[in-house]
Amino acid sequence: MEYTDLTPSLQAAIAKAENIAIEQIQLQRDFEPFILSGDPLDAIQRIKTRDMDGILDMAEELLSETDDSETAVLAYKDRITLNDGAFDAIVCQIYNVEEDTGYSFGQLYQIGDGNIHFLNKRVFLGKVRNLLIF
Repeated sequence: MEYTDLTPSLQAAIAKAENIAIEQIQLQRDFEPFILSGDPLDAIQRIKTRDMDGILDMAEELLSETDDSETAVLAYKDRITLNDGAFDAIVCQIYNVEEDTGYSFGQLYQIGDGNIHFLNKRVFLGKVRNLLIF
C-alpha cells in the first residue's frame, strides 16, 4: 500500500501528526508518543512511556474513552531497519471508523547540521488493528 492510496483526509491527518512530531524533534531532538484525535484532530494526548507494548495499551485505553473521533493518529519514534540500513522514523498509525484496519507508515529522517533531513517517501509498515473499532 502506498501513502497516496489513503483518502486525502487520512493523508492530511498523518501530515498533521508528523508536523507536530517534527516541531518537537527540532526543539528537543526527540518527542513523546502522542495521539491526535477529536474533530477536527485538535486534541493531543501525550503518552508517558516509550515501551511499545505500553504505548499500544495506553493508546487503546485513551481511544476507548474518545467517542467523538472518526479519525485518530498514534505517533511515536522508532528505529526502522530496511535493506540499506537502520533509520530513525516518525511512525504514524492511522485509524478511521470507516476502515476495517489501521495503517502504519514511517517517515524516515536523519538529523545533521542542526536540521532534519527526510529520506525517501513514507514507508508503509503494514496494517494494524484499528483501535477505533471495539
